[in-house]
Amino acid sequence: MYRLLIGIIDIIISDNFKHKPFLADTLSHNSDDPKYLIIPAAGLGTRMKEVNPDLPKELLPVGDKPAIQYAVEEGIAAGIKNIIIVINRQKELIRAYIENQYQDALKASGSISITFLYQKEPLGESDAIAYARDIVGNNTIAVIYPDNVYLPAPGALKTLIPVYNKYRKDVVALSQVRPDIARTISNAGRVDISSLNNALFNINYFIPKGDGHFIPRYKDELRACGIYISGAHVFDYIEMMRNTVSKGEFTDYPVRASILKERGMLGCLLAGTVFDIGNPNGYALCLQYIKER
Repeated sequence: MYRLLIGIIDIIISDNFKHKPFLADTLSHNSDDPKYLIIPAAGLGTRMKEVNPDLPKELLPVGDKPAIQYAVEEGIAAGIKNIIIVINRQKELIRAYIENQYQDALKASGSISITFLYQKEPLGESDAIAYARDIVGNNTIAVIYPDNVYLPAPGALKTLIPVYNKYRKDVVALSQVRPDIARTISNAGRVDISSLNNALFNINYFIPKGDGHFIPRYKDELRACGIYISGAHVFDYIEMMRNTVSKGEFTDYPVRASILKERGMLGCLLAGTVFDIGNPNGYALCLQYIKER
């Protein structure tokens, strides 16, 4: 375990591609860049309790820092100064760690702002994202699920932003599912796509999450990840689709599917790999990747 996290806990207790990846520098940024990064981190993380029952999965070490720090650093590297992290009351360790880690930046005028919101019930990621609506207003947002770790980091959001600005459509990160990592990825994010150019795709259909791990339907299949950019309309779609979920968690699937139907959506192939560290196998593979580099 890395020293800084141990210190925080002590304080609390004592007191190769088929398609070419998109190159971010090929398009320019403008004033429509996302002003807010939302990080939903209120989930129960049940599958990761076997790795460490005492830590939220977002604080599990990935190299020399916890998983959630990768999400925060993605936002900062992309020029986003307003970060919203949605947690629950059982995850105060996350707040303690982040506020300690970024205390100097938070004090500096004109630097970054980190806001913590609390999800009352574990109703899923779409419900968690909705908590940020009053803060975000009509601004464009970026969203990163902290159990989706992009390596080499950072760079995912910097790749997506110019695509969003050019095409004025919501854009989701795509990652190639190689045979060696398929067994470590949950059976989610499956999409039907058509090529717009080498690294950009039209999303044609989102396929609901299934059981087990991801089994590629064809070589070099791409999957949608929990890293995306959306207009503020996403909050309207969350409310529109909320009552369609009668049981289980309110995931992003019905929201994405509804936006796709009415507005269209793009997928952008990232140059690196998005690891699914929300399950033990994916977490182990991510650690192995870092150790070997």
